[in-house]
Amino acid sequence: MATTVPSVQEIKPSSGKKRSFTGNLKLLITVLTVALAVFQLYTAFFGLFPAMQQRSLHIAFVLPLIFLLYPRGKSSPRSKPTLFDWVFAAAAAICTIYIFVMYEDLAERAGMFEQYELYLGAVMIFLVFEAARRVLGYPLPVFCSIFLLFAYFGRSMPGPLKHFGLSVPRIIEELYLTTDGLFGLVTGVSATYIYLFILFGAFLSSTGTSQFFNDLAMALTGHLKGGPAKIAVVSSALMGTISGSTSANVATTGAFTIPLMKKIGYKPHFAGAVEAAASTGGQIMPPVMGAAAFIIADSLGISYLKVLSAAVVPAILFFWGIWCSLSLEAAKLGLVGLPRNTLPRVKDVVFKSGYKAIPLVVIVYFLVQGYNPLYAGCWGIIFSVLLSFVKKEDRLDLKSMIKTLEEGSKSALSVAIACIIVGVVIGMMGATGIALKVGDVILSLTKGNLLMTLIATMGLSMVLGMGMPTTASYVMASAVAAPALILLGCRPLDVHFFVFFYAVLSSVTPPVCVGAYTAAGIAGADPNKTAFTSIKLALSGFIVPFVFVYAPEIMLTNVESWPTTIFAILTAIVGVYGLAIATEGFIVHKVPIWGRFLAFAGAILLIVPGIYGDVGGFALLSFVVLYNVKIQKKGSQSLA
Repeated sequence: MATTVPSVQEIKPSSGKKRSFTGNLKLLITVLTVALAVFQLYTAFFGLFPAMQQRSLHIAFVLPLIFLLYPRGKSSPRSKPTLFDWVFAAAAAICTIYIFVMYEDLAERAGMFEQYELYLGAVMIFLVFEAARRVLGYPLPVFCSIFLLFAYFGRSMPGPLKHFGLSVPRIIEELYLTTDGLFGLVTGVSATYIYLFILFGAFLSSTGTSQFFNDLAMALTGHLKGGPAKIAVVSSALMGTISGSTSANVATTGAFTIPLMKKIGYKPHFAGAVEAAASTGGQIMPPVMGAAAFIIADSLGISYLKVLSAAVVPAILFFWGIWCSLSLEAAKLGLVGLPRNTLPRVKDVVFKSGYKAIPLVVIVYFLVQGYNPLYAGCWGIIFSVLLSFVKKEDRLDLKSMIKTLEEGSKSALSVAIACIIVGVVIGMMGATGIALKVGDVILSLTKGNLLMTLIATMGLSMVLGMGMPTTASYVMASAVAAPALILLGCRPLDVHFFVFFYAVLSSVTPPVCVGAYTAAGIAGADPNKTAFTSIKLALSGFIVPFVFVYAPEIMLTNVESWPTTIFAILTAIVGVYGLAIATEGFIVHKVPIWGRFLAFAGAILLIVPGIYGDVGGFALLSFVVLYNVKIQKKGSQSLA
C-alpha cells in the first residue's frame, strides 16, 4: 500500500501569538493590511515618496497593526484589543502621520524643533520599544536600550568608549526628527524592498509555488538513501528563494520532512537538526537571503545583483556540506529512501507545475538586465497573479487576492519592527561617532591580528543575533563588528558577508536558537541536542566565511582568473566532503578517531585555496578514504 506523504497545506504550524478577530475587528485588520499592501505596491510601481514620507507612512501602518494584533502579555484578551492597545495604536498613527505631513517643514528647519515635537518623539520611541517587545520579546529592545544609555552617559564611559554625551532632547531629535534614527536606512529598506519581497513570497505561496518546490524536492531526492532528509535540504534551499525567515522555513518544510525522516529511521533530534540547518541555509540562498541582501546593497552602494553573485558559492558549499553529512549518516544507519511508487515523478511535477517557477525566473531576468529589485519584484508579483489562472485550484479571485495581501502584510510586521528599532542602534552610533571607536577597541584587544579579529567578530555576530530576525541581527552586527575588519584592509563586501553568515548561523547556535527550537518542537526532540547536531551539520557554514576573507578569489565577485576561481571552488567542494567524513566518522566503515582528525585537517587544507594546501589536503583525505575502503574491509573479512 502506497504511503501518503503529507503536504504543507495539510500540516500547518500554529498561528503564533497574534490575535484572531471576527466581525468588524476582522474587517478593520483586513482594511489596514490591504491598505498597507496597496501603498507599498503603488510606490513600487509609480515611484517612491521622499524618504521621510515613505518610511513614516510605512510605520504608520506597521505600529497600529502590531498593537491591535499582538497582545500586551499572556493575560491580555485574545479576541479583542484592550483600551491600552487602542490608545497605543492611535498614538502611533498620530506620531508617524505628523512626520509624513510635516517632513518639508522639518527639512527646512534643519535641526530646529518645537517643544511639542519632543513629546511626540518620546511617545514614538516608547511605542517602538513596546511594539518590538510584543513581537520579538525582550532581547532586542534591551540591547537597543543599552545604546540609549550609552548615548546619554557618554562622559562616564571608560577609555575609548568615552564621548561627549547626548542630552535627552538631542537623543529624541536624532531618533524622531531625522533620517538617521527610527526613520533611517534600515527602515527605508523595510519600507521598500523587504516588504515587497515578503509580499511576493505570499503570492507564490497562495498560487501553490511552495507546494511545487516540495513536490520537486521529493521527486528529485526522495528515493535516495535518507531521502526525506535530502528532501528537506532541497526544499529548504528552494523555499529560501521566497522566505526571509529560518523559523518560517522550518515550519513550512519541516511539517512534512521531519515526520518522514523519523519514519525511515532518523532519530528525532537528528531529523529536527537537518531541517533547522537546511532552513538556516535558506537565509543565504539567493534571491531573498533573509532580506539582508537589500541592506548590504544599499549600505555599500553596490548593485543587488552583485550581492546575489557573492552569495552563490558560499550557498553551494553550505548545502553541499549538509548533503554529504546526510549521505554518510544514512549509510551508517543503513537507511533507504522512500519507495518510488509513493513519490511524484520529476517529469510529471515539471510538466504540471513547472510554470509556477516562472515569476522567480522573471525576477532574476530583470535583475540581470540591471533593473532595481523593486521593479523586478513588481513584475514577479504580476506574473504570479497571471499564472494563477492556469489552474482553477490556484486561481486568485478577489477574495483570495485580498487574503494574500493581508497575509503578506501580517508576515512583514516582525521584520519591519525589527528594522525600525534597530534604527536606535544605528542612530546612536552615528550621533556619538562610536562606530569606528568600537573597531579600535576590537583591534586593541586582538592586537591587529586578522585571525583573532575574525574570531572576535564571529563571536560578536552570533551573540548579537541570538533570538533575533536575520535582518536585525545582521544590521547590528555589521554596525558594531564590521569596522574593525575594514580597518585591517578587508574588502567591505567580504566583511559584510562574513558578518551576515554568522548572524544567520545564530539561529542554530545555543543558547538562543529559534530555528533549532522550532524544529525540535515539530520533531518532539530535545532542543539543545537538536541545536548542537544542527551545528555539526552546518559546520561548513562556520568555516567558509574565513575562507572568503583570506582567499576572496573563491567568491564570484572577486574573480581575477577564472581557472583559479574554478579550481578553488572544486577543491573546496572536496574539502567540505572531507569535513563531513570528520564529523560523521564514517566512510563505508567507521572511521577511527585518528582518521577523523586527519580528515578534518585535510578538509581545512582543501577548503582554503592554495596549491600546497590542496596537495597536502588531498593526500590526507585520500589516505583516510583508502584506509577505510581497503584496509578496514580486509579486517572485517578476516574477522568473518
